[in-house]
Amino acid sequence: MMISEIFDTLNKTENCKYVDKNTLNDKKFNGYNTIISVDTEISFDSKLIEIKLYICFGEKLEINLPKIFIDKLSYEPLKYVPHINSDLSICIIDESLNFFYSADELPSIVLDFVSKAKAIIRDSENEEYSKQEFTREFQAYWSISYSKDDKCNQNGLALIDHTIDNEVHAILFTGGIGNYRYLIYNDRNLFSKFSDYLRKREIAYIPIPIFQVNYNKEVPPFEITYEDSKQYLGEDSFPDIKKQFNKFKGNDFLIIFKNIQNEYYGWKYSHFEKINGFRNKSNWEKLTSPIIKEKKVDRIKFSEITPNRLTKRTDGVERNLSLSINVIGLGSVGSNLMQFLSKLNFKQINLVDPDILSIENIYRYNYGLNFIHEYKTKVVQYNLLNKNPFLEVNTFEKSIIDLLNNKPSFFSDNDYSFLITGNTRSELYILEYLQETNTDKPLFIIWVEPYMASGQIMYIEPKDIAKAKDLLLNYPHHILKSVENSDKIYLKEGSCQSGYYPYSESYLVLFLSACFPYIYDIIFRNSKNISHTISWYGDINFLNSLELVLKDNINESFTFKVIKNEF
Repeated sequence: MMISEIFDTLNKTENCKYVDKNTLNDKKFNGYNTIISVDTEISFDSKLIEIKLYICFGEKLEINLPKIFIDKLSYEPLKYVPHINSDLSICIIDESLNFFYSADELPSIVLDFVSKAKAIIRDSENEEYSKQEFTREFQAYWSISYSKDDKCNQNGLALIDHTIDNEVHAILFTGGIGNYRYLIYNDRNLFSKFSDYLRKREIAYIPIPIFQVNYNKEVPPFEITYEDSKQYLGEDSFPDIKKQFNKFKGNDFLIIFKNIQNEYYGWKYSHFEKINGFRNKSNWEKLTSPIIKEKKVDRIKFSEITPNRLTKRTDGVERNLSLSINVIGLGSVGSNLMQFLSKLNFKQINLVDPDILSIENIYRYNYGLNFIHEYKTKVVQYNLLNKNPFLEVNTFEKSIIDLLNNKPSFFSDNDYSFLITGNTRSELYILEYLQETNTDKPLFIIWVEPYMASGQIMYIEPKDIAKAKDLLLNYPHHILKSVENSDKIYLKEGSCQSGYYPYSESYLVLFLSACFPYIYDIIFRNSKNISHTISWYGDINFLNSLELVLKDNINESFTFKVIKNEF
């Protein structure tokens, strides 16, 4: 019914027909239920020209907007046109926008889409407009394949600092890093960090030669034949080109260029093998050989992965990455806290834990079975670097006590520390150590009660360490009575070394997510922090069902409550 209304609306101003998609002989139309062709005219190059459009409708009209394509025969005399893709679909609306509509609006929407499609084609005759659009969306048009033997490989990475004018280098990944094969860089410091990540991941690579050529046009070069490419390889780009170009056996080098927007693109030659039946030609001669001169170069798109670009692409603004933190204790609480801390913009994270990941706590530890019998520090480091290979992550597979013997400035060297050992003796030892060494850096201590009766955070400014020691010994914000619950909160599986405190990961995540805004506020927003505690209270009904004895003032109203108290 709705399709009929759309057809009738269009047919008032355009010449429309229903089309059997099987007659179009094109796979791109297979996913559509209904196709309407529109034969229309546009003013182009001072005359009226006829074009054919296809309006394609999916199954759910109220969800899927129709797509408009231009017929191939109509497009060929006009190409290249901004906002027309390689499948000849016309970009009328950004599909990532939340374009809301009701189904009864579709007739007017489709009419508007057809009008805009015609305007896109008509406006392309304006040379300045086309240049402006191609410049703005250079990357999109470079990435499109324009024919069967033309392709753009989106397999390049770029570590390019545009504020410096250093020579660009290239490497080829011989190991796996997704579909990426190449990386170009001009900042040795950034590359050093990235290559350290590659080493930790055991991803092999080799340096490869690179030629940077000049390209200062607004319009992308679209398809490039071997013969076409020769115009970019002249003496203006670099001296002694023929001699350099002929050194190589095949496509073991890259050609790159920078457009007027400072974006890098490139290509390689896949057909430089020996041409059968002819004498062995040099690479330079092969560019214009009748056998391969019409071959298309393999175009390469480089995705920029500099920290500044990725941060801005995520946050919308660039961040000054200057803070460093220590995380001591990477058990279930610490590993789950890292999921929150890893989302913040730190320059350096130092991880301390002597233990390996064992099977017993896998359900509440944040990482899975594939990391069993690995050091917890290495597991967390692996995941942090997978997320951000430019983050400096240092690991120490020893107790914090042993670490301080070798590195006494460990706390004072960094901005914030998180102590998550769940062991009061070690917590008091660290507080005494910080007091004796006159630390000037703040400390978080985090722990939980059995069954997640509560989760507790102490934030300690250096001047309040003495108070923190007293508070830790006589902590008032727990809700379980330890003596009355002693047989219920510490469970054993058999031997004397198999005891554990039970609590679920779901309640643990509720605690951390409820309290993390307070941690964020301290680190990134509040310049005048004061020492305080943050107490999160668990599911009181659940605790009562276990017949645990709670403190007298605790009732059901405390469930999932967060309370902040000053020292």
